This record gives sequence, C-alpha cells and structure tokens, in this order.
Amino acid sequence: MNGSHTDNSAAPVVQVDHVDFAWDGAEVLADCNLEVLAGQFLGLLGPNGGGKTTLIRLILGELVPDRGQVLVLGREAHRLGRERRLVGYVPQRERAEANFPATALDTVVMGTFSSLGYGRRVGHAQREAAVRILELMGIPHVADKPLRQLSGGQQQRVFVARALVSQPRLLLVDEPTVGMDVGGQESFFKELKALQEELQMTVVMATHDMGHIRHVASWLACVSRQIHWHRPSEELTEEELDQACELGAYHRHVKTHHGGQKEN
Repeated sequence: MNGSHTDNSAAPVVQVDHVDFAWDGAEVLADCNLEVLAGQFLGLLGPNGGGKTTLIRLILGELVPDRGQVLVLGREAHRLGRERRLVGYVPQRERAEANFPATALDTVVMGTFSSLGYGRRVGHAQREAAVRILELMGIPHVADKPLRQLSGGQQQRVFVARALVSQPRLLLVDEPTVGMDVGGQESFFKELKALQEELQMTVVMATHDMGHIRHVASWLACVSRQIHWHRPSEELTEEELDQACELGAYHRHVKTHHGGQKEN
C-alpha cells in the first residue's frame, strides 16, 4: 500500500507528493507520498539501499526530486531560505577527527550560527542555550571536554544537541545509534523522545533499530523504493509486522540476523 496518513486537526510539517528520485539513472524512490503532522514522531524503517537516507536528504532540501515536490513548513524544501534554521539535522554517525580542537560546548554552540544572522557574534545567550541542551541530553559534565576525547555515544549526543540548540520545529535524524550497544541505544531513544516532548518538535528518524523505535515513534513507515504506511506503532503486533510488505521481510531478517555492536 502506497499512501499517507492525514489528520486535519494538525498542520502538516512535511509533505511528499508523488516524488521520484534516481541516482545516475538508477531509480531509488518511486511515486512516494508522505505527510508528517506537527508534533508527530515518524520512524522510517527499511533495507539498506531502500531510500531512507535519500528521503531524509530530500526533506532537508539537499536534493531536488526528479518528479513531484517536497514541502517543508509549506515551502519547497530546497527553497526554504532563512526558514532552514527551523530544521535540525543529525546525519549518519559523525566522528570527531583526532585533531579537532573544539569542546563539546563549542560544538553545540555552532548550532546557533544559522539563527544569529550576518555579522552577529555568539554571546552569553547562545552559550546558555547550549548548556541547557547538554543538560537535557544528560551530558552537562562533558561541556568543557574536547569532543575528540568523548565516547562514540557521547559524541552522538553532542551532535543531537547541536541540531537542537536553535529550537527547530522539525528534526531529521539519520541512523543515530549505529555503533552503540543495546543499553546505549535504549537510553538514546528515551532521551530523544523526552526532548521531542519537551521542545514540542516534529521528528523524522531513519533507523534499523525496530525494537526501540516502536516504543518512541507515533507512526512507522517502511521505505523500500516506495513508502509503505502501517498502523500507529503502538498498535502493531509481531504477526502484522511479519505479514506487512517489505517491512515484514525486513523484520524477519533482523530477528534472524541481529547482532549487537559495541560502543567505544
């Protein structure tokens, strides 16, 4: 089934309308339709190469669809202009270079640059906002530590804090828990859900972590060339997941081949 969930009681933050996209002639997304409402937490699941990251980048405005349109906050995603500051983004796992000199706090403050305006300098208000976000992420104690000295999980929380410090209306997150152990994954998802509620954001997250995303996302979708919608996540049963389009096949694969990865 290819379609979208609609609810007239909330304004759409993201609208994907009959979108096609190909890389060098190879079709990645075909006739995709999607609507994400204000305050919704959408989890995007699907196989590698299924188009999750491409869809995130289309919503971010980094890519332009070959056909159809992507609207964010009512405007074409690639033409947001100054409104782009209302969109936060956490890309697939970053790691600080060995010679990267910034502290965790410095890194988070960088997230305020887009909202400062030309010629304005970072001041006390921006640093206070960065400190508060680190507190909300549960890592205020790393503020003055060089980013390169933090564990992978701590670095990822800093990058999320950097995306949140300007208080975006929409947060896009791409595979944030790769490399984390199971305990780190669970706490990360809980923290992000709490932040979403506290900051009243809309969140779209691409992830392979079906076990945890089901407990924090309000809706789940499978992306495998097309977008396959299912019931709200709290209503999904194991049997329904096993029977549902590509998401079912992906679910069976994860259950059969799942293996833990350790965090540094």
